[in-house]
Amino acid sequence: PRVRDQVLCSHCESGNLRVVSSGSDLPIIDLSELSASVVAEAEDADLIVLQGMGRAIESNLNATFSTAVLKMGVVKHPEVALCLGGKLGEPICKLEPK
Repeated sequence: PRVRDQVLCSHCESGNLRVVSSGSDLPIIDLSELSASVVAEAEDADLIVLQGMGRAIESNLNATFSTAVLKMGVVKHPEVALCLGGKLGEPICKLEPK
């Protein structure tokens, strides 16, 4: 889908906002196996966003970062909901400022 938000578009065009692929097509992400290019991009980032149940909640909810990170996703598995004390379909949004 095409982004139509003028603020987002202007920040992307200026280079202030970049979207970087992890290079993985799996629903979870193992941060110890990121490509060198992703790690290099993240080194000077002001904010890292992990989006999705697998990447933000299942595999990295308690991961720590040296920069601010926003982790967000929707709980889709009963086991995860039970572990978190939540319900299926509930959104989780965890901002960890640095």
